[in-house]
Amino acid sequence: MTKKHIVHIGTESMLIRDFIEFVNEVDVENRHLYFVWKKKNMQLISTNQSIILQRYSLFSMLLQPLLLRRLFKELSRADKIILHGLNEIFTMLIILLRPSLFRKKGVWFYWGAELHKFKSAVLNVKTRLLLLIQTKTVRNVGYLAVGIPGEYDNIRTFFDIEPTPFWSFKYPSNVLDFTETHETKSVDFIQPTSLKIMIGHSADPSNEHLKLLNKLNQLLTKKDDYSLYMPLSYGINENIEEIKRKGSDLFSERFVPILKLLSLSDYRSYLSEINMAIFPQIRQQGMGNITYLLANGATVYLHPEANHSVYFKKLGIIIGSTEEIVLRPISTAESISNRRIMAEVFSKETLKKQLLDLFNNKC
Repeated sequence: MTKKHIVHIGTESMLIRDFIEFVNEVDVENRHLYFVWKKKNMQLISTNQSIILQRYSLFSMLLQPLLLRRLFKELSRADKIILHGLNEIFTMLIILLRPSLFRKKGVWFYWGAELHKFKSAVLNVKTRLLLLIQTKTVRNVGYLAVGIPGEYDNIRTFFDIEPTPFWSFKYPSNVLDFTETHETKSVDFIQPTSLKIMIGHSADPSNEHLKLLNKLNQLLTKKDDYSLYMPLSYGINENIEEIKRKGSDLFSERFVPILKLLSLSDYRSYLSEINMAIFPQIRQQGMGNITYLLANGATVYLHPEANHSVYFKKLGIIIGSTEEIVLRPISTAESISNRRIMAEVFSKETLKKQLLDLFNNKC
């Protein structure tokens, strides 16, 4: 088999970090080169011969001839170009400068914000200009990687495009390895309560932290044996201090904000303790959390109109509605059924096969 040269472009994140580690593990035949734009001060990825980590600054990057020369050289040589999200203007300009390359080789790994930032925003002059650039960009990318049919339909309709779909869950955070036994160590902030409720998956405002805290305050009593866990270490939210204060005021020590980034193993140890979780987003987010929780038999509440909620229900998985939160755990039989379906649909081997098919074959 001929070794392929695959170029990746994306923004530094835990998602990209874990993807690189996964690809290094499952694909030793092909050559992968990553151009990673660094936008935050925290160090998630280390530079090496296959990772070019570049501090993101639109004008600075456009004025770096060595970077541009290397980038276009590698893009021209590439058998495939994988775009991990399409949110950075610099990446869009690169596509618009060489559209034929991306129509032939480009695979857009859809992240969600590319579409929903326009659905939820007021379309002022700046937003309309950004939408125009985004639309012209995506119309020049030949292939679209998505995991759920509803996602593809939404993208196709909104941007009026017909990219060739590639069906994959794309990232290791979205699938689970059911073939190996992982030891889970205890996490020191977990409380020994019978009901452990996870609120949202990040600090992003789409998690509706304050609204859910008020809702839970109406549903829970002091006699209930519960603890609440709210991940706030990832994502941007100007109201984090208010959220922390509100949670503490309403629930005292039963409210546990998670303020530091955890390793993947520690995070999964934490998730394995959770038996109920609430994710209010209409757009698909937090799939890694959701798949792991469902595979562990937890009760999961999703927005009833969300694509992933509809998708899971079609698989036969029992999902609660965030519009009707009752804090009643699913039955043992329902939990076992959810675990069985997840084991059939999601696995490390499935993702490995999906990605190797993408890397080694014509899209």
